[in-house]
Amino acid sequence: MTSRPDRMMILSLGWLLFAVMFLVFGTNLQGVLLPILGHERGSSMVLIGLFSAGWSMGFVLACICVGQMLGRFGHVRAFLGLALVSAVATALLPLFPNDWAWVGLRVITGFCFGGLSAIVEGWLVEQAGSGIGFASYMVVNLLASLLGTLSLGVVDVAAATPLLLAAAAVALSAVPIAFGRLPRPPIRPVFRPRLGLLMRRSPLGTAGCIGAGVITGVIGGLAPVFGMMSALSMRADTLMLAANSIGGAIAYLPLSMLAEKLGQRTLLTGVILLGLLVCAPLALMPHLPPAALIGLMGAFGFAQYPIYGLCVGIANREAPDRPAAHIAGELVLLFGLGTIVGPLVGSQVLRGGTASLFVFVAFVLVLLLIGSIGLRPRAVSHPLAEA
Repeated sequence: MTSRPDRMMILSLGWLLFAVMFLVFGTNLQGVLLPILGHERGSSMVLIGLFSAGWSMGFVLACICVGQMLGRFGHVRAFLGLALVSAVATALLPLFPNDWAWVGLRVITGFCFGGLSAIVEGWLVEQAGSGIGFASYMVVNLLASLLGTLSLGVVDVAAATPLLLAAAAVALSAVPIAFGRLPRPPIRPVFRPRLGLLMRRSPLGTAGCIGAGVITGVIGGLAPVFGMMSALSMRADTLMLAANSIGGAIAYLPLSMLAEKLGQRTLLTGVILLGLLVCAPLALMPHLPPAALIGLMGAFGFAQYPIYGLCVGIANREAPDRPAAHIAGELVLLFGLGTIVGPLVGSQVLRGGTASLFVFVAFVLVLLLIGSIGLRPRAVSHPLAEA
């Protein structure tokens, strides 16, 4: 029979996941739609890249200062405030159809999402640990992301409707937090990253997270435009993006089992090689039929998404005397920096045609492959104490 504390934990987890569902749905819907709208109205590739890079800039900034915000306002007030600001910024997008206004609003929504994610994940750790709670969180995250992407196939993207729908979804994420019975987790000390130290201790882990961020920024920010430039219909474009996410989701379980047998470094080399194999037809045959593009993007997701997780595992193994929470925070920052660089460089590359985008992705993968073979951890001269 389930005890009262267990029932309270399950109820709290349910409220949190309900909020995550609305938040991720609205955020992903907006993130996929804006590059498509920018492309259709003739925005420059630089500005389309900035739609994604600006969001990542806000996200990275939130990672740095969210601790101070929580210390001042608490989890509930911070969540409600960030959700409200994000919803308003999203609702303003159709009212200000100007590229630079959109970049500024994307910085705001990226900052809000970074803060909201940190708040939710802090609650999850306190309530359900890092096991079933985080597994449920990842499942809901994936499903909501897929729904946000696929919804573009059934709405008029030229109207204000999808952006208003995204704003409404983000606003609704505040309802479970406002009315749910959620215990307040303790406020943790302000986190101060030590990126140089981690880079010296685990050069492959840090370089790999930056590279994973670059690739994720390219795919997340520019794949919608890649699909439109490849003459895909809106429905086929959304299916291609959804296939990429599904491929990544499918990869997690089998690759996590293989990592225990083969080792994370060996498996990282393998998924990089798989990514290069998938990039070859995308780079060399630019006029593929829609079914082939959808299948190849799904296969690329299978190779793309595990790179970050494998690099996190490598960094933790190569710096065992450092707190795992500190390493995780530093790697998120590095990943975020990569997601800023990716769409900025990728948008310039995409001006040379759709094939050139995956030439750039393949170049990043080659650098990661060289790193997976050549970069080794430095010896520890003395243990490091960190609070």
